[in-house]
Amino acid sequence: MSEKNDEEKMPMEEETAKKGKKPKEEKKPKKEKKPKKEKPVKMKVCPSCKAEIPKKAKLCPHCAAKQKGLNPLALIVPLLLILAGAVSVFVFHFPVDPPFELPFGKEPDKTPLAAAMDLSSKEEAAVIAVFDQCGVLQITDAKKRSSNGTSSVYVLNDAETSLYSDTQDAIIVQINDKTKTVDSIDYRNHAVYRGGQVVAQATDFYLDSAERDDYLALALTAVQGELEFPELASFHAKSGWDYTMEDNRVTVRSTVSIKTSGGGTETRSFQVNFEDGKFVSIDLSAPTTTAS
Repeated sequence: MSEKNDEEKMPMEEETAKKGKKPKEEKKPKKEKKPKKEKPVKMKVCPSCKAEIPKKAKLCPHCAAKQKGLNPLALIVPLLLILAGAVSVFVFHFPVDPPFELPFGKEPDKTPLAAAMDLSSKEEAAVIAVFDQCGVLQITDAKKRSSNGTSSVYVLNDAETSLYSDTQDAIIVQINDKTKTVDSIDYRNHAVYRGGQVVAQATDFYLDSAERDDYLALALTAVQGELEFPELASFHAKSGWDYTMEDNRVTVRSTVSIKTSGGGTETRSFQVNFEDGKFVSIDLSAPTTTAS
């Protein structure tokens, strides 16, 4: 019986092979899909109750406060204004003033130097380069003193000379009106710049802040050594001291108030002389005022 069954199967297998069909294979069981990981909910802090809530929440679940969202108009409107301003600047060159201020295209305010001398930024840079060579610092004030149609004379103060009354308005500069270049620089009666050459440094003719502090300390010591009760002496602030420099000699002048044995106050002026940075002499005047 089994032989018969085998014979019956053989023709069927041969027929299947002739048709090019493979015998059916048993289907493998499908793998179970892994569950997707849930993304963590982004959180934010409610501005009303300070509780942590979902970032997309429109109402706070704790205090029911409305949550402000980003208004797209807040970004679109400024961008449109800037774009319109750029078109006006580069295409139309502003035939009329724009109805708003642009973050670009506007010239910065001129410095005191450029405003007084009517300099462009390039011309000002060239003038400042000459100042740097001559020891003139950042200009804080500039005034036109005179003009003859060809050149103009200006009185300047820089970061140092503007601090003290005895050095104010001491820097004198002559500018060619046509080329806007420096013809000459003087510090009062001292030549600093001539014919395109540096003659001297402006700082050679006055004491800067650091030098004044050194001489003030030396002068204080000298004056206190002349007083009977130096611990009771009262001196002016720095602005009340006067300095004179000529060659290697420096003179420091001011006043001092001292208490008398009778309980009054007397004011005395003094002059301290230095040479080559060393103390030479002191002149302490007689009392000028007495108060009880």
